[in-house]
Amino acid sequence: MWPFASVGTLAVWELRRLARRGQAMRVRLVLLYALFLTFLGLTAYSFYPLPVHHIFLSRLPPLSLRECAEFASTFALFTLEAQLIAVVAVTPALAASAVAEEKDRQTLPLLLITLMSDREIVFGKAAGRITFVLAAVLAGVPVLMITVLFGGVDVRLLGAGYALTAGTVVLCGAIGVGAACRAPDLRSAVVGAYGRVVVLVCGVFVPPCLLATPFGVLGLASRFRLSDTDFVLLAAGYPLLQVLIGFALLVRAARALRLREATAGPPPVTTYPPPPRPAEPPLIRPEDEVPPDLPPLDPADPVLWKERCVGWRPTWTLPLASKVLRGLAAVLALLCLLGGTWAQVDRLVRGLNTGDASRSRTLSAVEGGWLLMAAGVLAAGRYLLPVAVGVSGAVAGERFRATLDSLLAAPLDRRAVLRSKVQAHAERGSGFVAVAVAAVGMAFIADQGVRVGVAAAVLSASGILFVIALGAWLTVRCAADVRAFRLLLPVALLAAGWPAAVWNAARSELAISQEDLFRGLLAAAAVCVLTAAGLWWRAGRDLVRGV
Repeated sequence: MWPFASVGTLAVWELRRLARRGQAMRVRLVLLYALFLTFLGLTAYSFYPLPVHHIFLSRLPPLSLRECAEFASTFALFTLEAQLIAVVAVTPALAASAVAEEKDRQTLPLLLITLMSDREIVFGKAAGRITFVLAAVLAGVPVLMITVLFGGVDVRLLGAGYALTAGTVVLCGAIGVGAACRAPDLRSAVVGAYGRVVVLVCGVFVPPCLLATPFGVLGLASRFRLSDTDFVLLAAGYPLLQVLIGFALLVRAARALRLREATAGPPPVTTYPPPPRPAEPPLIRPEDEVPPDLPPLDPADPVLWKERCVGWRPTWTLPLASKVLRGLAAVLALLCLLGGTWAQVDRLVRGLNTGDASRSRTLSAVEGGWLLMAAGVLAAGRYLLPVAVGVSGAVAGERFRATLDSLLAAPLDRRAVLRSKVQAHAERGSGFVAVAVAAVGMAFIADQGVRVGVAAAVLSASGILFVIALGAWLTVRCAADVRAFRLLLPVALLAAGWPAAVWNAARSELAISQEDLFRGLLAAAAVCVLTAAGLWWRAGRDLVRGV
């Protein structure tokens, strides 16, 4: 019999299961949302001197046929690139969950005792997830076909784009399934899959290596005029190479499917194993382990002492890479803060010496404002991302490890337990909160005045409080820390990055008055504080009730 006889059956079952969960609509919406954002951003950039509301209200000047063709060609290229980005972002996690969910639900041993071989299981799972993503990608075909009507769009480029997309889906799906076969659970599989995708698909985001990625190949195909033969080799050879690499990764994954815990190796020879034998005395007696030097236990708040000293850290966060990224973000934030502060001091000295206030204001906005804003965003991200990881696992991590009942059975106030756990994570790196608030306030003061700067600083601090309160509520409500972190991450990124968006909008041609900006920032800060208070109260109440 052909060694892949049952691949189709398992693939069809995977497609049915995904459809019953409603995943098809979600993936299509993600892809269409990416295409829609690409259309909005490219249109606003292409007609930049005009205000955005004029562009989308049919107030554009008449365009020549050449301008229409150039816009259609650029839009087709950017749409294909956005489609590739969406595929790379969605496929690894979706493919990794095919095998990792079986391990989490402890149903993989039941699947392994069927008549299907390991290779059939791995290839069937991968084929189902890859086919699912490819079917969702077809939702963007009508959008790209419309660009052909404007002229100037090479149909070969569209074909090459979809061929590269198909090859990338196959490669990302194979990477995800391979990572799941080697990982013990879903979180480790997802983190490992995205780590391999960064290397094999994204070229580690290094500029020379990016030319060999699907994004670079698509850009080269649109940039240079290639002959028909070269175009076919590029459009067909690169996806074929991706498919071959994916096939090899799936073959290796099938060999590693049984190398984990309950599925590792054959059963014992007899039901009654021989009694254990005493171990031989070691030739060199090991030294006594020295316990770590910990501060004395705090009887007033033992939970806070435990979280500070021996708190649990999730393994899916890649500790070494996290340390490197945190250190890099801290250095960049401090350098930007020093550079921006120096530019502001230099501007002030120049203004005092020359009395040219308008010149000093321009120098402030151009030289120091963006440095201070970058420092504020980097410092906020350096603080919020580790806090989001820690707070999301404060209670959900205990629940996932099946230790929450033991903790709640202790004679401790549950609200105090939640407060201690959140406090232990929130106080780490709290100096970056001061850096972020000060940098954002100084950036707005330099460009919009003292009142707006103070309001922006207040909103920055309020946004951080909102993220902490939302994380406390999510960690109480979610069954696992990964789910809580996944829901908290977009809010943390928004809280870290909103100052840059508002600062650029205030300096654009939108004509936002300082009074309106001041009132809007204060209103947003008030909403954040009130919502954070409500979420914190709900988190404590739900934990007391045992929800």
